[in-house]
Amino acid sequence: MTATPAITPIGKWLSVAVILVRIVVGITFIFSGLVKLIDPVGTMYKIDDYLAVMNMTALQPLSIIASVTLALAEFILGINTLLGSYLRTTPKLLLAFMTLMTPLTLYLAIANPIADCGCFGDAVILTNWQTFAKNVVLLLLVLFLYKYYTKAKSVFHREVQALTVIWGIVYAAFVVWFAFTYMPILDFRPYKLGTDIRAAYYGDDMPDTEYQFVYEREGVQQTFALDNLPDESQGWTFVERKQVDSQPITKYNSEADYFVVYDGNEDVTEEILEQDGYVFIMLSPNLAKANDNHIDKIHELYDYCLLYGYPFYAVTASTPAEIDEWLDNTGGEYPFLFMDKTSIVTIARGNPYMLILKDGVIYHKYPISQLPEEAQLDRPFDQVEYHGTQAVYNERARVLFLVLALVVPILVLYFTERVALFALRRFRRKREEKRQSNEETIINK
Repeated sequence: MTATPAITPIGKWLSVAVILVRIVVGITFIFSGLVKLIDPVGTMYKIDDYLAVMNMTALQPLSIIASVTLALAEFILGINTLLGSYLRTTPKLLLAFMTLMTPLTLYLAIANPIADCGCFGDAVILTNWQTFAKNVVLLLLVLFLYKYYTKAKSVFHREVQALTVIWGIVYAAFVVWFAFTYMPILDFRPYKLGTDIRAAYYGDDMPDTEYQFVYEREGVQQTFALDNLPDESQGWTFVERKQVDSQPITKYNSEADYFVVYDGNEDVTEEILEQDGYVFIMLSPNLAKANDNHIDKIHELYDYCLLYGYPFYAVTASTPAEIDEWLDNTGGEYPFLFMDKTSIVTIARGNPYMLILKDGVIYHKYPISQLPEEAQLDRPFDQVEYHGTQAVYNERARVLFLVLALVVPILVLYFTERVALFALRRFRRKREEKRQSNEETIINK
């Protein structure tokens, strides 16, 4: 019988080094893939930009497929690396991936066709040279894994590793579905739910807004302050509310630099942001590529806004000819305003997409498919069952959900495997003890 070779101190340290490198590379790939899965449309826009500068716009219809495929590949590779799965296949795929991406990012750093490579989506913005440096470090780590990957054990046995891949695909499919059906589950952009665009627009020069209330009694109108309103039981009738700014409006700050809306050559941003109550804005970066499957919902919402006095705007980066074609094809009658395409796609991840403001604050953001049905639009918006309360963006809760949803099933699988192996070994040990006992009994006889 050949004796099992003893594990040397060098072998132990090498095993520890492999595990540490697996953690670094695995988490990097998981993070890179996950932020793309969370916002596949954002990655699609980035791929479109690359194709445009390379004069390959004919391939842009495939951008969304490339976006999801790239994200899924990075994500699953990251999971396999972190868990040490597929000892022969994973290091080869990692090396192939980095061998392709590193020269590509070197070209991007030198040529600089796009300022941000988008390798971490909008979650972490890197320059092209920073991206290249990151990939050089990753390539060195991957080369180390390629040589020594088998020096550390896998977390799961070979028979179970496929289950972690399957769970990774299911998890990724849910994240992508949520992004397409509603919105990215994590919003890395400056226009999150609850963002006060009005305050960001004016910055430190936000006017100190006061209101005066006009009431009438016996044909005589009188103005009151908010803290001194008259008693309507004494015959006073509300007429109107007036806004009074105690200081002039002068500028906006960098957080809202890109929220600029034009009506022809006229900047109407302030006009939109200063409106109190609900403002409905349909956003479309490109009407020629807009989805008109739910055009009836847009028409119904526009008619509803006309009935209840809510401002409704369509905002696009398209040309006047494309606007006319859209209105002719859809029968739309709503007014169109203009905004830079980059600004629109930064705010919304759909084409078209509905942005609802309330007093200058982002109240809701919806894909058109999620707009209320006509039967629900039978009362003021704050009474519509669909409306609910102001959407609140709780980033910490969403991050916790994403982490637990990924990690807990894998932990359950790990402990299930351990228990199953313990039970199997115990069964085999008892069977062996019983066999030996039977043999001893036969010999004694």
